[in-house]
Amino acid sequence: MPFYQVDTANKKLQLIKPKNFTNSQWLEREHLQPLFRDNPQSIDPNLFIISEEFSNWENSTRRIDLLALDEEANLVVIELKRVEDGGHMELQALRYAAMISAMDLEDVIHAHEQFLLKLKKDPTNARSNINKFLGLEAEEEGLISNTPRIILIAPSFSQEITTTVLWLNEAGIDIRCMEVNLYNINNEEFLNIEQIIPLPSAEDYQIKIREKTNQAVREASNKQRREKSIKTLIDNDILTDGTRVQLIRSPKSELEFKDIEDKAKYATFEKTSQKFKWDFDEQSYSLSLLCKTICQLYDAPIGAGAFPGPDFWAVEGDDKPLSERAKESLLNK
Repeated sequence: MPFYQVDTANKKLQLIKPKNFTNSQWLEREHLQPLFRDNPQSIDPNLFIISEEFSNWENSTRRIDLLALDEEANLVVIELKRVEDGGHMELQALRYAAMISAMDLEDVIHAHEQFLLKLKKDPTNARSNINKFLGLEAEEEGLISNTPRIILIAPSFSQEITTTVLWLNEAGIDIRCMEVNLYNINNEEFLNIEQIIPLPSAEDYQIKIREKTNQAVREASNKQRREKSIKTLIDNDILTDGTRVQLIRSPKSELEFKDIEDKAKYATFEKTSQKFKWDFDEQSYSLSLLCKTICQLYDAPIGAGAFPGPDFWAVEGDDKPLSERAKESLLNK
C-alpha cells in the first residue's frame, strides 16, 4: 500500500518510497528475524514462538526461520526474505511444513526448551508456558494439528508466489503472504507490515472453516484419550466387571457438586460393554455421555465437544480420577 507524507500548506501528497533492505544494510537473521521473534504480535496477535532457526531432522541442514504455535494448536512456519520478489520461499516453507507435520506436543515442548537454552533463559517453564497458551490443564494431553500454517514475509512477492499461494489457500492450506517495508522518515526507521494474501475481508470465512476442522480434531483427540484410559484401566485390573465408580467433581463449573444427588454420583462398570450402569436410572453410558446426561438433568450448560469423562470419575473410595490412575499405570510399566 502506498505511503504518503501530507503537505498541508500546498495541499499535496508526497509519495514516500520504501528503502531497500539490502542497501540499508538490514540482514534477515541479524535484524528482521529478532524483531519478529520478540514481537510476534506484529505478525499475528495469537502466536507463541516455539523456536528460531529450528532444525530437528536427520540428513538435512535446513532451518525454519521462526517456528510458532497458534491458540488452535497449529504449528506455524514463518519464513522471512529481504529480497524484493520473495525468491522461492513458498516451496521452501511447504517443505518445512511437511517435515514438522508429525510433531506432537512433547516434540514442541522439547524444541521450546532448546530454544530457551540458546537464549540463555530458564527452560523449566517451557511445558507450563505452552500449556497455558493452549489452555491445557497441567496434566492434560494436547494434540498438535498435523496441518501446519505458513506465513511468508517479504518486501514484495513475485506473481509465481502469489499464484501458488492463492491456489494453496483454495486447496485448504493456510498460507499467508505479508509484505514488510522499511521507511526512513526524519532519520527514524519504520516498518510497515501488511497482509496481502488472503485479503482480510476474505479471512473470516476461512477462519470459520478452520475452526470447524480444529474442533473435529480436538474431539477426536479427546475420544482417543478417553478410550485409551479405559483400556489401560481394564488391562491393569483397576476396572473389572462390577467395579463401582463415583463422581468426584462436577462436570461443569456452573453446576455445584453439592447439588447433584447422591444416587446420580455412582455407577457400576460392565466389562462386556465397557460402559457404566448408572445408579440413577440403571441405564448404561460411557463416562463422557454420563457427564453430559448429569448436566442435562440439572439444566447445566453443555457446550461444544465431548466431556473427558475419566477426569471426573474415580473408583469408589479413591480420590484420584480414573484418567490419573491410567497415567500412573502406564508410567509404572
